[in-house]
Amino acid sequence: MKLIAQLVLVAGVTQLLVSCQSTRPQPGAWDLVITKTVPASIEVDLIGISEIERPAWEGYDLDQYWTAGDSRRAKADKLSKNLETGQPWIVSRADPQWQKWLNHGASQLLIMANLPGRFAAGPTDPRRTFLPLEPNRWKTKSGRLEIEVQDTIVRPLTP
Repeated sequence: MKLIAQLVLVAGVTQLLVSCQSTRPQPGAWDLVITKTVPASIEVDLIGISEIERPAWEGYDLDQYWTAGDSRRAKADKLSKNLETGQPWIVSRADPQWQKWLNHGASQLLIMANLPGRFAAGPTDPRRTFLPLEPNRWKTKSGRLEIEVQDTIVRPLTP
């Protein structure tokens, strides 16, 4: 009798875990609108990353990343653009890069900007921003994420 009760308990917990996992929203593609609001020359890279990859990117020295010939930047599966002031960079959810990132297991979008000036190295470096890709994390009806790039920060505008 005790064995049957344990088996029923294990089956119930297993069912609960499976049902919780299946209802979790899956990461998806977004329409991105990235706008530079300052006259400084700024290059931006977008990289779809998984949760497992995040610590390695958090700890990577961005001064090294933006150095010409950096192997990590060269190997990154990214989109890049030199932004023009007031001219939005629009990356459509239909861009094939999204599917590559999502097929790789991306759950976050890493935005890195080569901002002018000197910044303290580490996970709080304002040149690096991680955005979750789950649909319930953003308050937008249009499916659009708006990001502003200033000379000191990369800032999501979408709540």
